[in-house]
Amino acid sequence: MPVGYIALIFGIFGLVAAYTIQNDIKRGVTWDQRTFALDQNPIMFSVAILGKASIVALAIAEILHAFGLVGDPIAALRAILPFHH
Repeated sequence: MPVGYIALIFGIFGLVAAYTIQNDIKRGVTWDQRTFALDQNPIMFSVAILGKASIVALAIAEILHAFGLVGDPIAALRAILPFHH
C-alpha cells in the first residue's frame, strides 16, 4: 500500500479519536460500551479518555512509520506482549 494511503488512513483515525476526546471532555461524558460521567465515575472516565488518547498516539506513530521516520510500532507492541511467542 502506498505511503500516502497509510498516512491518510491513520490520520483519519487519529483525527476522529481526537475529536471524540474533545467532545467527551467538553460534555463530561464518554462511552465505549457503557456511559461514564465525569462527576459520577471520574476514574473510568479518565480510563476511557486515556484509551482514546492511545489511539491518537498509535496513529501518530503509524504516520511517522509510513514516512520512514520511526520503526514499526505494531511490531514493537507485538514484541512486548507476553502471548506473542
